[in-house]
Amino acid sequence: MKKINLDEYDIDIQDESFGIDEDEQTVVVPNQSGITNTLYEWGHSIIAAVVVVVILLTFVFRLVNIDGESMKNTLQNDDKVIITNFMYTPEVGDIVVIPASEQYPKPIIKRIIALEGQQVYIDYIKNEVYVDGILLKEDYVSSKIDDDNPDSLEVTSLSLTVPEGEAFVMGDNRANSLDSRRFGCIKTADIIGKAQFVIFPFNHFGFLY
Repeated sequence: MKKINLDEYDIDIQDESFGIDEDEQTVVVPNQSGITNTLYEWGHSIIAAVVVVVILLTFVFRLVNIDGESMKNTLQNDDKVIITNFMYTPEVGDIVVIPASEQYPKPIIKRIIALEGQQVYIDYIKNEVYVDGILLKEDYVSSKIDDDNPDSLEVTSLSLTVPEGEAFVMGDNRANSLDSRRFGCIKTADIIGKAQFVIFPFNHFGFLY
């Protein structure tokens, strides 16, 4: 094997640039500003968080404002509530938002008392609600049933079977609630969403169940 004598070539092996003019080289200086890097990272995180929140509020959650006292004391006027209809199946006891109709000009929020096939019996005299013959324990109710019945001396009870695909709903403030006692059952397919969480004011902050 023939050895190459480097002395025969005009190459300065001490010069690492191998003929490149150092004055023409581009030098990359790392960013030494920790503040700039931190701001960039924070900005990136905030933008990502905002995008996630927008997606969730558009497709999974909604923010609604409580207007009225029909759900008092569970919900107060001007409470801000998060609702969701993502993979939602109505259940007895759920607090739900119902769209406007001919009977009520704007969406309302009520509690599901009974679902399709269940029998509802309301005793105005004893202030009691029965579903399938079982007396409901309603600690959430803030007023008596007969307080909302001006003809209580004539109408002493209400009895019905919830039709297929519908629900019987009532407000927790029975003395001040436009609900299924007046306009009948509502279609479960029309339910906008289930109320889950009070986000404001902070003294009401927390889950509803």
